[in-house]
Order: sequence, then C-alpha cells, then structure tokens
Amino acid sequence: MRGRSGPARTGEHENNGPAQAGGRHRVSRRRFLTTAAVLGAGVAGRGALSNRLGATGNRVFAITPRTGGALVYAVDQPITKLDPNLDAHRVNEIVFYQIFDPLIVRDKSDNKFKPWLARSWDVSADGRTYTFRLRPGVTFHDGTPVNAEAVKFNFDRVHNPALASQATPTAVGFYDSSEVVDPLTVRVHLKSPWGPFLDALSFSYRMVSPAGVRKVGDKDFGRHPVGSGPFRLVEWVENQQVVLERNPNYASTPSIFSRTGQALLDRVVFRMIPEPATRVAALESGEVHVITATPAQDFRRLNGDPRFKPVIGRSPGMGWCWAINVTKPPTDEVAVRQAINYGIDRPAIASIVYGAYQSYHAFEPAYGALVPGTWSYDKQSEIYHYDPAKAKDLLDRAGWKVGPDGIRQKNGKRLEIVLNSWEHGIPEVLQSQLRAIGVDLKVGVRDTSSVNAAQEKQDSHMSPIPAARTDPDILSDSFHSRNIPGLSGGTGDNYDFVKDPVLDRLLDDGAAEVNLTKRENLYKLAQRRIMAMAYLLPVTTRDNATLMSAKVQDLRFDAVGFFPWLHDAWLAR
Repeated sequence: MRGRSGPARTGEHENNGPAQAGGRHRVSRRRFLTTAAVLGAGVAGRGALSNRLGATGNRVFAITPRTGGALVYAVDQPITKLDPNLDAHRVNEIVFYQIFDPLIVRDKSDNKFKPWLARSWDVSADGRTYTFRLRPGVTFHDGTPVNAEAVKFNFDRVHNPALASQATPTAVGFYDSSEVVDPLTVRVHLKSPWGPFLDALSFSYRMVSPAGVRKVGDKDFGRHPVGSGPFRLVEWVENQQVVLERNPNYASTPSIFSRTGQALLDRVVFRMIPEPATRVAALESGEVHVITATPAQDFRRLNGDPRFKPVIGRSPGMGWCWAINVTKPPTDEVAVRQAINYGIDRPAIASIVYGAYQSYHAFEPAYGALVPGTWSYDKQSEIYHYDPAKAKDLLDRAGWKVGPDGIRQKNGKRLEIVLNSWEHGIPEVLQSQLRAIGVDLKVGVRDTSSVNAAQEKQDSHMSPIPAARTDPDILSDSFHSRNIPGLSGGTGDNYDFVKDPVLDRLLDDGAAEVNLTKRENLYKLAQRRIMAMAYLLPVTTRDNATLMSAKVQDLRFDAVGFFPWLHDAWLAR
C-alpha cells in the first residue's frame, strides 16, 4: 500500500494494496479461461494438455516452440494511432502493446507488479515519490537508449496539457515532475499521493523513443511509432493492415514471459476487418489466425471444432454501459434516466445477445458502474432491476404522457432518445424494450470515433463507455468533471457531461486516500451516487471472446483480458 508510514517499499515485492485486493477477486471469479479448462468434450483431446505439450495415445511429449512465420491477427475496428502517450483506444492498444514496453507490469497469475523496463523501484513513505532503476543496455528500435532521460521525456509528454493526452486522463492533477538521478535512475514526483499510480504504470504508461518523436513531431508520431518492444512497425496500409516485424535487439523480456530474448514470430500482421461475418470466414479459411469480438453464434458453432481454440477473457472495470448525456433534453431529467434503467431486462438482453457465452459466466447482466469482481465493487449500488411498471410511473409523474402511437410526449415533444454504438446486438434489444414504456430509442451503429464525436457534439444522448481496468479509479475518467471532453482542456471519457461536486470530491478523495478500507468505502459511495443519479445505463459485463487457430501456441492476454502478449507466441505446423 502506498503512502503508509514506514520505510519505502521495493518494487519486486510491491503488491499495490487496493488494486491488488481487487485483482485477487478478479483472478478467482473472472479468471482467464482457455479451452483446456472450460470448453469441454468438443476439444477434450487437446484440452487436457498445455499449448506446449502433445500426445500420442497415453504418451505425452513436449513440443518445441518453432521460430518463424507470420501471425495474422484480425481486429474489428480501424487502427488509427500508435502512440501510447496520447491514445487509449482498445484496437490501437492491441497493436502498440507489441511495440512499446512499460516500466512495470501486473502479473495476472498472482496480481503483483513485476519489473519490465524498470528492474526495481521504491516508493516514499508519503506516497508522493517513486524511484525507478532501469535495466542497462536496453535500446529503442532506432538504437537510442532507454534511459532516465527517456523516461522523464515520456512522463512530461503524457502530462503536457498542450498535447491533450487521452492515455491517462485520471492522472491529471497528480503528476508534478520527473528527476534524472543518474543515467539509469529516474525519480517521479507526484503533487499528492495517487493510489492508482502503479496500476496506471502497468497499463497506460509505455515508453516511446524521444528521438522518434522529435524526428516526426508529436502529431505524426502515432503513424511512425518507435518503441523498445519485441516488434517494430514496417508497414501501414490505411484501413487494411499494420505489419510488425520481430525486433532483433529485444533485451527487456519481463519475468512474466516464458522465454528471454527475441520473439519467436518473424512478423505479426494486424488486419482490419470490421464485418463480423468476414472475420469469421477469414478464420475458417485459414486466411487469419486470430479474430477479436467473435459473434456469439459463431463462438457456439466453432468452439467444438478442433481446428480452433476459443478463449474468453473476463474483464474488470466498467462493462457494457452507456453514458447518458445529462445536459441534453430529455435525458437531462433524472426521472427519464431512472426510467430507462428500470425499463430494460438485463438478463433477457444477455441471453438474447450473448447466449453462447452464458455457460462460461461471460457477458453477464450488469447493474452498476463497475462489474462484479472489480476491487471495491458495491452490491448496494444495484438499485435498478427490471420493473417496467415503476419506469412508467416515473415518466407519468414527470409529465411524459403516452401519445396515440404509444410514444410518450410532453409539451408537444416526443420522448425520443438517440443511442449510438459501435456494435449491433444490445442497441436493438434496448430499442424494443424501451418502446414498451413509451420511449422511442433511435439507434445508430458507427465506428468508435464517429460515436464519440457525435456524443461530444451533442448529436446523441447515449454513447458506450466500457473500460477494462483493475483499479476503480477508472470511474474518474468517465464521471469526473475535469474529464468532460473539450471542457477546459478535458480529454477524458465523461460523455455523460456530469458536473457533480459531490461525485468529484468522492473520486478525488478515493484517488488520494492511502488507507485501504477508507479508499474502498469512498469508491463504493461514488458508485451509489452514480447509480442514484442514473448517470449511465449498465447492461452487461464486457468480456473478450477470441477465437484462434489451433496452430497458435502460447498467446496470452494481459491482466484485463483484452490485450495480447505476442512475445512467446508461435505457430505450430
């Protein structure tokens, strides 16, 4: 736990009290499941063995990892910017996790932080100063050193207000400065204790080459990324594919990987295939090896096929939920927002849209701002269960009367609400269910950037804001007033446009609190406030359903279940 009185703590033994506690719950209940553990008789011949073992009759033998080959990984959205200092979109992160290394990493096997670019670290007793000692001999892809000056450059760049970084919006106000102690030692100073700092380091802060940034400029670096990771960029075809090749000089392998040195794959090709049916067809034909966002019906159909290996990653943080614009009529009315929450049947939605995953306890109904299993999750915030009668009563008392077509009206205006999403499924079911209480839900399905832009420009009332994180401070990104997009430089995801001083204080106090019990209670109170005011519409958990070819070996995902580690991955013949 950071900031507690007593001696400074060393990085190798740091367990990050609050987030660590949450991680233990998440690992036990929502742990990462592979076909070997959960997918049953359809793959039983392969499932009882690890990816590194083979079998002939009763004899088990080791499979030697094979060097070479190109892994083709299909993603469901366009790849737009590969700059971890400034961007935090999921599909971009999938790619740049292979290009850039962090200082430390959360090991999902024990939920502790482990060294990566930093070989060790200390935290001051007051929780305001972090000292990192770097690995010697590590270089970026351009040959420049990963040293203390480079780390300082990265922290200063992330927190440069002129760059409006979207990578770590919850850190706004806590970072003070970085100090170069010697070539391989850097000291980071915070203005005040910040509980989620190590969690943020393992998730959001990935080191970029200062020389690479200076060569092309801050704006263009995301199209010309230079990191120190196991792979480096060699080709980018707009809206088609991004190609990475193995970094021959990779020298910063963390202990969480099974082998040291270079990656095994020659190349990784990330193909952009937004159409679900096309992604699945590409996997079945052998054109690609891995697909993200697998449709439920295809997951059910293929999970028993020995040619494929389904994997489900269950994610902490915020699930499939929609921000509700509290400044745009009619969702500026609390009664309307509450009625929407009472008017949807979450178990029915989960069954209809994600039925194939229900037996794996994935994509389950969600009733709060955080999903169950996230540290500090508050059961008492689950106040909205399906009650269409109560929803109708709330709308009646708010003056919304049923019109001749079944849609409610007030002062000559229909109860119309615009909801955007980047996926079909949930929106259409919501549309049907809410019509039953007199709400005309207008649904639009677009790409992520268009959805966010529409909400920011006040063209829509509801926008999805799922966010996988192990620390509850992710709530600050979506609900703190400083993170309203475009407001006084705000770059977060407060697409609710909430300006709630009570909630701001709870979130600020939760981030700065060093007492574990007090911090947990503050985030529970924040969740209750969010749900009482109906600032969002939680629907289901948001989990990672990935299908891959049985040829793919040793591909693992990080602690939040969405981002692959490809250093150890290889392709069997």
